[in-house]
Amino acid sequence: MSLSSIWDLWNNWNIRSFVILSLSLQIFLILFAPLRKKIANRLLDFLLWLSYLMADWVATFGVGLISHNRGNSPTHAVEVDGALKAFWASFLLLHLGGPDTITAFSLEDSFLWRRHLLNFVFQVCAAIYVFVHIFPNNNSLVVPTILIFFAGVIKGAERTLALYLSSLASLKERMDPQWQAPRYQLEESVKELENKWNKYSDGKEAYLAEHLLVRHAYKFFRINKVFLGDLIFTSVQCEMSRIYFHKVSAVDALRVISIELQFMYEKLYTKAPVIRSKWSYIFRFISFTNIVVALVMFNHLKKHPLHKLDVKITDSLLFGGIVLDVIALFMLISSDWIVARIMGRNPRSSTLNSIFHMVLSTVDHLRKPRFTPCEAEPNASVAYEMLDTPFIFERWSESISACNLLSISLKEGPRKIYKRNRGWGIIALSKICSFPLKIINLILLVEEAIAKACAHDKIYPRLLNTKFMSKNPFIKELWVFIFDEVKRKSKKLDNLEEVREIFEARGDMFLKSGLEGINCNNLLVYVTELNYDDGIIIWHIATEIWYNKEKQAVGDGKREFSKILSDYMLYLMLHQFNVMSAVASFAHITLWDILDEILSDPETHNISLEMLCMRLWEAKPLKHSLGVGIRLAQQMGSLGERKWEVMSGVWVEMLSYAAVHIKGEAHVQVLSKGGELLAFVWLLMVHFGCFYKAEWGRHWGERDEIFEKLLQDAE
Repeated sequence: MSLSSIWDLWNNWNIRSFVILSLSLQIFLILFAPLRKKIANRLLDFLLWLSYLMADWVATFGVGLISHNRGNSPTHAVEVDGALKAFWASFLLLHLGGPDTITAFSLEDSFLWRRHLLNFVFQVCAAIYVFVHIFPNNNSLVVPTILIFFAGVIKGAERTLALYLSSLASLKERMDPQWQAPRYQLEESVKELENKWNKYSDGKEAYLAEHLLVRHAYKFFRINKVFLGDLIFTSVQCEMSRIYFHKVSAVDALRVISIELQFMYEKLYTKAPVIRSKWSYIFRFISFTNIVVALVMFNHLKKHPLHKLDVKITDSLLFGGIVLDVIALFMLISSDWIVARIMGRNPRSSTLNSIFHMVLSTVDHLRKPRFTPCEAEPNASVAYEMLDTPFIFERWSESISACNLLSISLKEGPRKIYKRNRGWGIIALSKICSFPLKIINLILLVEEAIAKACAHDKIYPRLLNTKFMSKNPFIKELWVFIFDEVKRKSKKLDNLEEVREIFEARGDMFLKSGLEGINCNNLLVYVTELNYDDGIIIWHIATEIWYNKEKQAVGDGKREFSKILSDYMLYLMLHQFNVMSAVASFAHITLWDILDEILSDPETHNISLEMLCMRLWEAKPLKHSLGVGIRLAQQMGSLGERKWEVMSGVWVEMLSYAAVHIKGEAHVQVLSKGGELLAFVWLLMVHFGCFYKAEWGRHWGERDEIFEKLLQDAE
């Protein structure tokens, strides 16, 4: 193909291709952006991030291309009609507003809304520049162009405002530190549980209707969002929250927290802060009406001078714009924000409210959580149930990631928990979805092989290799266990020091609690004398040794709970460093030292994980963390079968410690990546009043009493 042919092809298709690409990106984002909160997949994150950046760039570059290319094409090129160029420029401005499902890909860029505002202003000026130069000579599409232009201005302004309101900096500025939900509203939520108290307080099932939990979660969200701004949590709010969560079942508590996190996600990552106002509904109606009228007018105008391909592209733009608005309207109507508002009203107040109440009550059973059997091991004697919500109703990934240090040393992935009776279709789909990651891992293996051949020495496995990570389903019994542990401790909260003791506990409180028939004082040094990240690694080694040394599952599942939490905490330290940096900043150095010590022994190569654990158990005293972890495992042996009760209790405290010592903004950063169990434990600790800060929350009243006493003494 000659250079002139390539140039002709570019002149024929440059504007057309950018317009088509812009529409395609909008469709992709509105359909797939909601999956960010449901699927923790790096490939999906990359594609959405790329589409998010390209959508803005394509729209801006397209308008610039139209403004530059006004009759500059060679005579033998198929030129786009001038009026149609202006029409398409308005559509590119409309696309700059973006879909409702995504406003920003990251919360870290506080200047994003300013850059978008400058880009938006530039595109508006560029579009007006195109109009000024085209309409005096060709005004055949001036009215529909102006209609789409104003629709684009509305959408662009809406997105700019959404970016401003959803940034953490703006959220902190606008947050009212003295806001309190009226006491009667919180008491109302508690009273709705009173009739179910006898069967409900110790229940482990889902009892409440979905719309009722959405209402309750919305009230708690308005309270708990202060933790994003490091503000005040009042005594009334804390006490009513404690009462509510002491009455609610473990599964319904999980549902309430998942809805709260959904509200946080939508407030920070979507246009929810803007589109829920009365004025937004009015402007959206105007924008939608403009597109519909423009479609009608375009199809009634004489189109014979226009190229047939351009007519089809324009029709696609118009129909695409209408479809995108209809999808956005459906998402808005079905959102939890609308459910919370409508179900909070009296159904008898109007016919419309009555209809909405009836519809939402009808679909409640579809959104109720479902559980299905799963197996942790082929011959496990303990039955587990995994959360199996229909995909369309999922609010997060409903999975727990795992990473295992000893498996990494053998260049293996950790074991997985599988759903029972999986069909061939599900197996095939999982293999297809994992294919891109397998390609990436294959590239890394080739790179390691080349490096090994060139370096002539041992090459350690990559700690951050996704091959050494797995995702397991969320087990109901594990959540019930965590819920019961936090609930048990929160019953003793009578003063500030008790709250502080729970807040600072990272295994020592459980060991000191004096479990009946067990003396754990000799294990305290493995918690109190170590840094938090060293403690996690040492208990991880001890847990893994015993899990593989003692193959038979015993008791009530605490062996499996210990294994899941152990692998999950190591995953957090390795793959969620930005989240865990506040509590575990030097873990990578320790992990490299342990890998070096294991791999330095040639007898640990090419053996199974069980054999490696037995070899470590019988090995001579080793150095540093690995030797301490083995020593801990040996001391745990004196506890017999009850060692799993101790291990699981320590792991819950370690998980809780990390959850409450990490800032709220770090927790919400992962909401757009499938979510994490850590965020659920964070809000669980908050709801049970286990969040400590001397001048905060439940003790705010004590602070006021101190001030009053000081003033009286001064008088």
